[in-house]
Amino acid sequence: KQSLKLNFRVIISNLYMNSEQRLPAARVPKCLHNTSLCVSKHRCAMLPNAPDISIAQELRKNLYNKHYETFLDMQETMALQCVFPDEAAFDWLFSMLMILSTKTLSADELRSRYNNVIRIYYLLVDTFPPCWTALRPYYLDFLGVSHPNERDKPQKLQLLLDLLEECLDKCSEQEIKEYTKYYEDFSANFDDEEYTNLSQDSFLMRHVDDYDWQGSKLWLDDFKQMSPSVRLARVFDALDMICWVLERQFMSWMDHNRMQQAEPEIFQDELKPFALIVFGMTQETRVSKITRQLLRLYSRSVAKSLHADRLFVLERFVSLLMEVSNTAELQYVENYLIYPSLGRQTSRLIAEFFKIFKTENPKHISTYIKTIPQFTQHYVRYEFINHFLQLFYCSKAPFRPEKICEEFKSKQWLKYKPRSAIEPDDDEQLSREDYLMIMLNALQDYCLWLNLQPFWRYMKTKEPVKPLQTRTASPLATPVGVATGEVGNIFMLDEMQKEAHTWKQRINSKVIVARPKVNLPVARISTSRMAELFGGDIRQLRYLRRVLMEVMQYVDVTKWLNFLADFLGEDDASATGSSRASVASTN
Repeated sequence: KQSLKLNFRVIISNLYMNSEQRLPAARVPKCLHNTSLCVSKHRCAMLPNAPDISIAQELRKNLYNKHYETFLDMQETMALQCVFPDEAAFDWLFSMLMILSTKTLSADELRSRYNNVIRIYYLLVDTFPPCWTALRPYYLDFLGVSHPNERDKPQKLQLLLDLLEECLDKCSEQEIKEYTKYYEDFSANFDDEEYTNLSQDSFLMRHVDDYDWQGSKLWLDDFKQMSPSVRLARVFDALDMICWVLERQFMSWMDHNRMQQAEPEIFQDELKPFALIVFGMTQETRVSKITRQLLRLYSRSVAKSLHADRLFVLERFVSLLMEVSNTAELQYVENYLIYPSLGRQTSRLIAEFFKIFKTENPKHISTYIKTIPQFTQHYVRYEFINHFLQLFYCSKAPFRPEKICEEFKSKQWLKYKPRSAIEPDDDEQLSREDYLMIMLNALQDYCLWLNLQPFWRYMKTKEPVKPLQTRTASPLATPVGVATGEVGNIFMLDEMQKEAHTWKQRINSKVIVARPKVNLPVARISTSRMAELFGGDIRQLRYLRRVLMEVMQYVDVTKWLNFLADFLGEDDASATGSSRASVASTN
């Protein structure tokens, strides 16, 4: 029983500890591969080195005089030397991205410089990441949330969403669907009165000649002189830059707070994740003005068939929003974590998202069928599907395998017409085939979110489950008694003290070729509650297979049976009940 309980804990702990899988769409920062090094180099470190005064002055002088190439080269050199250029470094690059245009540049030179701005920005974020506690005020200032009431420094995400809304209104349908360029393809009609006295070179120069880097004026005036399609491209590049900072900081927060992620910790002012501040979330509120605008713009972008790569940027924001909300609702019972669990406020947030999506996409069923699989989080997908099916004949009960059993027992599929009975151009009716496919997808997402298959596999085979591993900051950081087979046995100094007479021989004969891997600690999981949930769902899945065998003569459920065969394997009537009872009794 103790072994059963431990392995069950490891299965859920691995799901909980795997921070990168909780934000599947995010790029994984290198700090997640070496938490102990991140603690020493970033979390507990002082401010990074600053440049000499003369070099700092030269950097600003090059920017003010618009010597952009030299300015970018200096920033790159400083980053490579781990010297933090300036507290306004991120702002400078962000503003340059928004206003950079052809002045005395060819189109190729503009493309090169624009890409350099983006590359150096990510280099700076990678060298001086947002998990660096001492840099927190600089990042908050860059995001525009350090002083929310200052009008001259608005929140960047709010500003970008406003600009995106304008672009979606002004761009043509074709421009929205295409991956438009971030620079102008000028073909000016010089017969127009506006261009009568302008050469093409002068036409290209007019954008940033008067931009004052020393003034307090925002870049909006210069930015709005560009065409809507160019503005659209630059807004999404800027959104990607902001999203990367928010994702990286939140993933690091989860990594550093593995053993306790709950409402009291996540809402501490001095440690609060940036995403909570930017999205305006509180302990009582999830749907703020900016989150509603984000969800509305995502829904509108879907309705306008925005290019997939750009839609994915917005989806990353939605994914971050949902995971931050749900993490803030994690519950502990007597210091034991209940996980996975979908919080009530997050469930209501997804319901609100569906209402907004339905308002922007009121007609076409195909839009929902195409969009739902693009959500990267399993619980968002199956909850969204549940709300979608409730528009037709589906019950309003929470989505679980038990609900699907009831759907098939009551022959709900008969309420949907076969695809052959629906006109090809009718996009307002859900066919029987699509109903079955969507519900199967929701069931698969539910099982993946709970990690049910590894649980069932262990219950049948009793093969020990290995905890997640990570690499240590150095070979000497390996805990006593924990060693992998990759680099041989590594000994701690206090253990080696007992065999001091062998030190010389070992030093001369052993060469450490890599940082060893060690097991992550196993989280304290409420096994009794989770065993009840997991055991009940497995029992319902096995019952679902019997129901499907009965209805297969009336409706094609081949894909369902194939999924359950792969998932459950051969039916073992004794496995579920006895295993669940054993796990629960040892909690």
